[in-house]
Amino acid sequence: MRRYILLMVFAATLITSHLVAQTDCKVLIPAIADYYEGGCKKGLADGTGEAFGADQYKGSFSKGLPDGSGTYIWQSGAKYEGEWKKGLRDGQGTYTFIFMGRDSVLTGIWKADQYVGEKEVPPYVIKYRNGIGRVTCMRVGGTPLYIKYKFSRSGESSTAQIRDLLLTGSSGNESTTGNFLGFEDVKFPFEGKVRFTAPNAFNTAMISGELRFVINQPGAWTVTIYY
Repeated sequence: MRRYILLMVFAATLITSHLVAQTDCKVLIPAIADYYEGGCKKGLADGTGEAFGADQYKGSFSKGLPDGSGTYIWQSGAKYEGEWKKGLRDGQGTYTFIFMGRDSVLTGIWKADQYVGEKEVPPYVIKYRNGIGRVTCMRVGGTPLYIKYKFSRSGESSTAQIRDLLLTGSSGNESTTGNFLGFEDVKFPFEGKVRFTAPNAFNTAMISGELRFVINQPGAWTVTIYY
């Protein structure tokens, strides 16, 4: 009997110390923060582990958040198996859920917790370039939605030498007023085409430049053409 009591005390001590250790290691998503077991670093879930609450998650953690590969099951029964980044679905994954009373599945690419599609779409694609040194496409903000063109030569922005400029776009309103040259209020994906003539680098002849591109990611974009 005494041996049994000692074993019970020993087991209780182990459980208590284990729970204290897990309590000290935090998960930063409230829905799975009630209980955690796994790797820990600087007081936060880190490495492989399991976390429970109203929902549950099993997989990789980093700095208290799901990060890497893991499976998350919501209280509703919906489930996501795949890649995570800073607590959000990000990368390749499969989401299983009930829609209108039927099992539904989304498999593909996720970005910042949003489903992108079956395969990853690049932010932009240069489809054709001729008579142009190089092109850069830079997303400078989320709103307003526009495509702005800049022409650069010898490190300076200038349209003084541009002739016969023709801009076409799949949407939006063309604007060439003030410092703005491009399209405003556009819809994405946006397909653009630029044609122009300009003197060559030695100013001995006129050259023709042409650019065709597609921008898939919504936002405010600046397209710089080096000629």
